[in-house]
Amino acid sequence: MSSLKRGFEPRQALLGLVGMLLGLALFLGVQRLVIPRYNWVTALDQQIPFIAQSWWLYVLFFAFVPLAAGYASGAAFKALRNASGLAFVVAVCCFYAFPESLPRPDLGALDKGFLQQRLSRMWQLDLAANGCPSLHVAVTCLACCALWERRGKWLIAGLGLLICLSTLTLKQHTLIDVTGGVLLALACAWLTQPQGSKTRVPA
Repeated sequence: MSSLKRGFEPRQALLGLVGMLLGLALFLGVQRLVIPRYNWVTALDQQIPFIAQSWWLYVLFFAFVPLAAGYASGAAFKALRNASGLAFVVAVCCFYAFPESLPRPDLGALDKGFLQQRLSRMWQLDLAANGCPSLHVAVTCLACCALWERRGKWLIAGLGLLICLSTLTLKQHTLIDVTGGVLLALACAWLTQPQGSKTRVPA
C-alpha cells in the first residue's frame, strides 16, 4: 500500500507513546544522578524573550510524536524507532559527560493562573539540567522525517519547527542545545538507514 494512502496505525502510535514515556521517565531519573557543571547560555540566548504561552507548543510534542508514529509507513516507523533509540542513548551519555545547568526565569512575574501552575509543576519534575543535545528537538526532527512522504509535509515541518523554537522561548534549552539536537537527529537518521541507502551507486 502506498505510504501516501496508508491510514492511521494505532499499534504504532501506542508503541511510540510507550517508548516516549519510558524515555521520559529514564531522562527524569538521569537528571537526579548528575551535578550540573556547565552553562552554555550565549548572548543570543539572552536576546530571546521568555514567552510563557509557548508552553502550549512545547507540550504538543507529546501528541506529535505518537501521531507521527501512527501515521508513518511501516518502514518509516522502524526508522523513527531505531533513530530515536540511538539518539536517546547518545544524549544520555552526553548528559553524564557534560552535565549542563539551564537557568530559568522567575515565574513570580507571571499572573497567577493556569500557565504559572503548569510551568511550576513541569519544572518541579523536569530539573534545570541535562539540556545538550536537546532530545525534544532531536525526536521532533525525526518524527517530521517519518512523515516526509505524506501529504502536508510542509505543514508538518512547520509545526515541528514551532515545537523546536518553543524550547528556546520557554527557556527549556539554549541555542547550543537545539543545534546539538538537530545534529543528533541527522546523525542518528543516517546511521540507522539500511546500508544500501547510505551511499548511492553511480549509474
